[in-house]
Amino acid sequence: MLTGSRKRALVLSGGGGRGAYHVGVLRFLEEHEWMPDVVVGTSIGAVNGAAMASGHNAHSLWSLWQRLKTQDVQKVNLNPLDGNFLLDTSPLRDTLKKQGWVDFERINSEEAAVHLRVTATEVNTGHLDVFGNSPDVYPSKMRKEPLGLEHIIASCSIPIVYPATQLHDTLYWDGATVANTPLGPAIDAGAEEIVVVIMTPWDDQAEKSAETPRNLLTAASTTLEWALLASFQADLKMFRRVNQLVRLQVENARLRATNELLKQQLAGKAIAFEDKDGNGVPDILEEKYHELPEPIIVAPNEVIPVEQIIRYTQTGHERLYKMGYDDARRAWREAGKSVEGE
Repeated sequence: MLTGSRKRALVLSGGGGRGAYHVGVLRFLEEHEWMPDVVVGTSIGAVNGAAMASGHNAHSLWSLWQRLKTQDVQKVNLNPLDGNFLLDTSPLRDTLKKQGWVDFERINSEEAAVHLRVTATEVNTGHLDVFGNSPDVYPSKMRKEPLGLEHIIASCSIPIVYPATQLHDTLYWDGATVANTPLGPAIDAGAEEIVVVIMTPWDDQAEKSAETPRNLLTAASTTLEWALLASFQADLKMFRRVNQLVRLQVENARLRATNELLKQQLAGKAIAFEDKDGNGVPDILEEKYHELPEPIIVAPNEVIPVEQIIRYTQTGHERLYKMGYDDARRAWREAGKSVEGE
């Protein structure tokens, strides 16, 4: 598969126990025959992304989530004074290895179901590292290397809540610490259509008020929540500025082409530039510029309780799965796409 298309990218944000939301979105996309070629995952998005690269679809991934409980992911750190974290993620390691979530042999082979990118933040520098199972199309700093369990756990290492994870010679925290829904890796991988899934209300019309934190865990989770939102808004703003720059470059190319054509005609020369799409820009110039469509952003209208970042319950999963499906339907419709049954 890895030699195939890279046109469609799915960007999955962090959010811990709220990851069933991703699966509801995936189900909607699959029902509408939109299958991702590239998946960029951060934190729980890295877990779901690795599962998808292993060959899971919405149906099989939902089966895994329905069985996932808090004790399958974490346990209390019995010696919190000896470390800088509250919960131990060793159960998550066992769950991913033994319950069929991931197949790293497939992920790192030509049989991988998607081009996978996972992110993690260097503890000592704050630098965001992107790891992938295939080369990028465009020049980037993505680190192509065999992906393993440590890459996924590193991406899930929420500061204060979970311990940092050592990968190679570097300690890492959750990739969402500095970039919850990074658009850049999807573009670098070659994507032209992007669906972003973020589990925090992000636009001005959404209700963003969260409850006042009641303990250290919810305080840490709330802090991360607003950091995630800010990182995504900054990323989207940069995306739109780049597209604006591309539009200016295209207009400049059009003016230069028109000027050159007039000069040649005044000199008595018959000349024509090939312009297959009829937009006034010669194809030879247009190849330099590439404007991407606005990403489709799937997000809830109301804040999901931060407690669900560290809670994994069947009732919670079912509610979030349905919410993700319904929000995907709304975002799809708002993007001007047809929705089955409407």
